[in-house]
Amino acid sequence: MVCRNLARRHADAATHGDCAQCGTAIDYLAPANGTSRRLTPVSKRLCDECRHRSASLYMSADALRRRDGGNCHLCGLLVPATAQKPHPLAPEVDHVLPISRGGTHDPENLALAHKTCNIAKGGRPATWRRDPAEVAPMLAEWNRDGLTEPPKTCSVADCERRPESHGMCQKHRRRVVKYGTTELPQHPTHCTADHCDKPARSRGMCRSHYRKHLIGDKRCAVADCSKQVHTRQLCRRHYQRFLDNRPG
Repeated sequence: MVCRNLARRHADAATHGDCAQCGTAIDYLAPANGTSRRLTPVSKRLCDECRHRSASLYMSADALRRRDGGNCHLCGLLVPATAQKPHPLAPEVDHVLPISRGGTHDPENLALAHKTCNIAKGGRPATWRRDPAEVAPMLAEWNRDGLTEPPKTCSVADCERRPESHGMCQKHRRRVVKYGTTELPQHPTHCTADHCDKPARSRGMCRSHYRKHLIGDKRCAVADCSKQVHTRQLCRRHYQRFLDNRPG
């Protein structure tokens, strides 16, 4: 058993903190474009601005090939430009420091890799390398069978996904239908209420201001009490009295 103040401090430590990149105060449980349940524990420790900035800097496999050359950074062998998924030699973007270990989508943390090498690496450290002898037979077979025509890709720049509808991949098509553009909308990281710098929870407001927005101007149901409703049609003080006087 712990006192109420200590329990509240433990709960705040699990839900509030600072961004791991810029130090901005954030709410760890605040939704990010409706995907908070799918975010990794590391990603939840980034503010929306750093998360969006990191995602906007994401480079495609073709861009990495132009920047670093056409060799896999894990095994050192050539990555065929015309190989397409699900072929093991298809080009993929590898996070040098895995996302699960705190890596980001920044260009310096991205490198070109074979699909099979990227799968073999998984969440291993950035120093892990694959034996070229494991990939050489597949590359020799690819060279023997000859090259194929490069597949069609999404019409959005630097997107290698296959087009599903209107010349766009499923991800970008959904964005166009929902937001009218292929870019994600920018959400405020802090409460938009006057003189409030708390992390934004929903609709650009912190927890307390969003609660006031939902409750509106409702007042305590106790006679001669004009304080705002907190819980069960009671203000905070009268609700605490109700809890203290409950039988059992």
